[in-house]
Amino acid sequence: YKMVLIGIVSRMYKNLDGQDISQVHEQIRRVLTRYDDVCLVSILPTEDYNYNEINQGVDKVNENKLSYILDKCDGFVLPGGSYYHNFDEYIIKYAVDNNKPLLGICLGFQALCSCLAKNRYKFAMENRVNYINHYKNPFEYAHNVYIDKDSLLYRIVGTDVMLVNSVHHDIVDFELNEMLKINAISDDDIVEGVEVKDKKFIMGLQWHPEYIMDDNSCKIFNYFIKMCK
Repeated sequence: YKMVLIGIVSRMYKNLDGQDISQVHEQIRRVLTRYDDVCLVSILPTEDYNYNEINQGVDKVNENKLSYILDKCDGFVLPGGSYYHNFDEYIIKYAVDNNKPLLGICLGFQALCSCLAKNRYKFAMENRVNYINHYKNPFEYAHNVYIDKDSLLYRIVGTDVMLVNSVHHDIVDFELNEMLKINAISDDDIVEGVEVKDKKFIMGLQWHPEYIMDDNSCKIFNYFIKMCK
């Protein structure tokens, strides 16, 4: 019986008073705290940067402080949000280098893809407003995704088609590094899932499994926790 420590990246927001605040994704917190053997730690920016600096991508990473935290974690979750940080990418590279489990959700999925883009400095997120409505109620199904049978995701959920929710504007629309395998595509041919090859669990999902904890979502989180042990 092993206790598992999972680091969740906090996201920067402005509250109603215009103050910069950092928050852990509440729905993910609720899901993970259901596991008796899971402890959570919030991973914060390691320096005093404000909301605008974070969102402009000028935040700097204190590698000594961040590595001290990451070394103690058994796995990581990169949640959804509006902007990801430079230290998201540092965590992704750390997870890849150390083969530690990482689950990127929505924005976290996009961060994983952009961090491992084939041409790191020539990628772009594209807004496809004319496709299937991908911005809907997170507690409701939005569309199907079709899963590659030769993927870890397929081995986890055991099906090649599943209904998912959808809460995003931007899509991944650039060439991915050979390390990444696309494991799920939507009805309208948008990349919905990726995994890093030859790692026990480094996966990004464009949808939000934490909001609809159906059988497939439970399988994904259960497997993630299992790989953290």
